[in-house]
Amino acid sequence: MAKPHVLNINDEDFEFALLGLSILKDQYETAITINNTLLIRLELNNHFSLALKDNKLFRFSLFSYFDKEFGIEYLLVPNASNFEEPNLNAAANADLFSEIAVEERSLLIKELPKTDYFLILKGEEIEGHKHKIIQRLKTMDDLLSVQLIDVSELPSKSHLVF
Repeated sequence: MAKPHVLNINDEDFEFALLGLSILKDQYETAITINNTLLIRLELNNHFSLALKDNKLFRFSLFSYFDKEFGIEYLLVPNASNFEEPNLNAAANADLFSEIAVEERSLLIKELPKTDYFLILKGEEIEGHKHKIIQRLKTMDDLLSVQLIDVSELPSKSHLVF
């Protein structure tokens, strides 16, 4: 089992725009819809684990794309974790429910339970582009809401450093 990462952060580590999306699609359909809307190519290239809820590890998908023309890096992360990997040591504990696998999820940013995905925008010129990106995202059919999130206001902001 991988060890959880401990992050030492300060306010300079949060030099990005954070958009919260509420959309009724799974993570793969959401990535495709964003790709078609913004004319980019988000691809699933990684998973990362965070120790949340009683120090249990939860995995999150990380989709990314770098737009060389505008110098913008896009990262798409679901707020809800993928299902937790089974604990192989749990089988050693023989109890009434030891045969039953419990699938547990956790939120990356628990303060925003109605936010399904985070679109992180990084780049030197992001201030000039983020409002255009928000306007394009608002044209997506299944999008319920999009919001620009002030990262400094989030108690769980340390979960956003990748």
